[in-house]
Amino acid sequence: MSSYRGKTWVFQVTALCIVLGMLLALSLKTQRQAANEGVPNRLPALRAAFSATKQENLQLRKELADYKQRNEDLARQQAAGLTGAKSLERTLNESKMLAGTVAVRGAGIVVTLHDSPKLDPTETRADVIENYVVHDTDIRAIVDELFASGAEAISINDQRLIANSSVRCVGPVVLVNSVQVAPPYVIRAIGKQSVLDKALTLPGGVADALFLLDMVEVRKQQDILIPAYAGSTRFNVAQPVAASKEKAKVIRRER
Repeated sequence: MSSYRGKTWVFQVTALCIVLGMLLALSLKTQRQAANEGVPNRLPALRAAFSATKQENLQLRKELADYKQRNEDLARQQAAGLTGAKSLERTLNESKMLAGTVAVRGAGIVVTLHDSPKLDPTETRADVIENYVVHDTDIRAIVDELFASGAEAISINDQRLIANSSVRCVGPVVLVNSVQVAPPYVIRAIGKQSVLDKALTLPGGVADALFLLDMVEVRKQQDILIPAYAGSTRFNVAQPVAASKEKAKVIRRER
């Protein structure tokens, strides 16, 4: 012991060698373990792996963004297709109802016209009797008033009225759409009940004289069924004209 006295550097060098040996052993063990797990243990390899992983991450993000955009585009196209189909179907149904080629139902009023019960049975004067009888002019006046008041569909004794319908008298009978109808004349109209009812019961209106002679009855009905027009709807002479062509003709005429 006395030979090492005063030589403390010997112990320090020995301790330092022991620590370095332990660090070297730990380093070798770590490298061996990394090699077994396939992890690059060199700095350039680590940099390359990091760069590849980063590039792969960017590519995945780009693909995810593309998928999201494609999904939104498909959803938008689907929504547009559904909206267009619904709009087309709604327009087609409205055109059919306007043309009268489809039966319709809804709330409205029912107007019944019949000859006056106030006619004296002994009366023989033709000009006087005519005042107590329903004429085609009476029917047309009622129908015109109902259409003017917003009626959306009208029938007379189940004959649907459309754009080219006619109500006329031929001898002692009334023809609607060239079909003979007999009294009582039942006019069914779908529309706003209060407006239609007020249009006919208005004092001084088209039906005022008929009310005085008890020739008309008006009642509201919540569910009215009006059949489709049964006649021909073909056009033999008239042809459709494109709106753009018609506009161009109007402009040329104005010049």
